[in-house]
Amino acid sequence: MRRIGVLYNPLSENSVRLSGEVASWLQSQGFEVWRGHSQEGREDPRMIEGEELMIALGGDGTILRAARLAIPHRIPILAVALGRLSFMAEIGPEELPSGLQALLAGGGWRDARALLHTVLRRDGRVLAEYTALNEVVLSRSDVSRVLNVDVQVDGAPLTTYHADGVLVATATGSTAYALAAGGPIVDPRSKALLLVSVAAHLTSVPSMVLHEDTVITLHLKSRHHASLAIDGRENIPLQAGDEVEVRRSSQVCIFARIQPPSQFYARLVRRLRRE
Repeated sequence: MRRIGVLYNPLSENSVRLSGEVASWLQSQGFEVWRGHSQEGREDPRMIEGEELMIALGGDGTILRAARLAIPHRIPILAVALGRLSFMAEIGPEELPSGLQALLAGGGWRDARALLHTVLRRDGRVLAEYTALNEVVLSRSDVSRVLNVDVQVDGAPLTTYHADGVLVATATGSTAYALAAGGPIVDPRSKALLLVSVAAHLTSVPSMVLHEDTVITLHLKSRHHASLAIDGRENIPLQAGDEVEVRRSSQVCIFARIQPPSQFYARLVRRLRRE
């Protein structure tokens, strides 16, 4: 391992400071280091080419931005928790020195997380394709309007939701928006998909955990303003008749881990309580 990226949140003083300290230490150990924030990496992807590890310093938002950069290059992400929840991170700043040394010495393991592949169609034509680590959300844009969304699972009609929104999440995303909407927590190593309605009206269909190879199709029937969000970004305006197809991606997001998988459960309740 010779080239390492250090990604920070420019709006967090702690993240900026710690990233400088980490980058300086790595350089003193003979590593080639790129230090920057996600906007810089998106503007010039060549800056992160050849990285063998990306250290992301921040909350889950920073880690999502790191994933957006790392996934196409299959760069493992070492997620360091500086945010309030940080469900995707397993170590804090105090554990970073020993954890980083363990990784650089060849220790730790690789945690491959499932992703979502989403296709947006209008009048049978593909408008765009997206990759998500947490979730894909079809939601209303008008506060006082409810959306009507037809849902199919593997081509079979499931139900029509009258709701504020409908989301499809990965197991990683089960502790994000899906949890806030009443969905279950799923072991993050699972490849299963979650289907969760947001504030549904008069429906008997609960949140569902679906097989990893399931194809979910959301068909917007309502003419009220709606949008599509991918991991909390994009917010693409939708029209009545638009179709959103979601399935598990052939790609994965790789996290560099130090601690055993059981640590997810050991820390789960504390994180839910924000301890």
